[in-house]
Amino acid sequence: MRDRKIILILIVVLIPMVLIALYYFIGARSENVYSSQSFGGMYIEEKGYHVEPGKYLQMWIIGYNAYEESENRETFKVLIKDANVYNLIEENQEYVISFSAKYQDESKNNIYSLDWISLPHGGQLRGDGLIDKN
Repeated sequence: MRDRKIILILIVVLIPMVLIALYYFIGARSENVYSSQSFGGMYIEEKGYHVEPGKYLQMWIIGYNAYEESENRETFKVLIKDANVYNLIEENQEYVISFSAKYQDESKNNIYSLDWISLPHGGQLRGDGLIDKN
């Protein structure tokens, strides 16, 4: 009798645990899992933008990890939301940068969005800028 109780308890406990594990390892992993990247030096090869009048403005930079071996380099296209940030970024410069994949396009390529970027010679801007000295 005691063995049956132990077996019943194990079944009641183990079945939900197995189902949860299956969901996590099979179901959740197949859903939209996006990556984020941070580089101590991202070399900006190109800046670009596209304006759809009256609809949207899309701005981006294209670059790679400056410290990666050339045969292993992967190029990233990173979308930028703020035009002020976009205007400060220069081509053929290196920046400390962090960006995250926000979604995937129809070809299953990650679409990245800028999280933060450093100034070219170190440091980061934070806080509110002074507008009026009074």
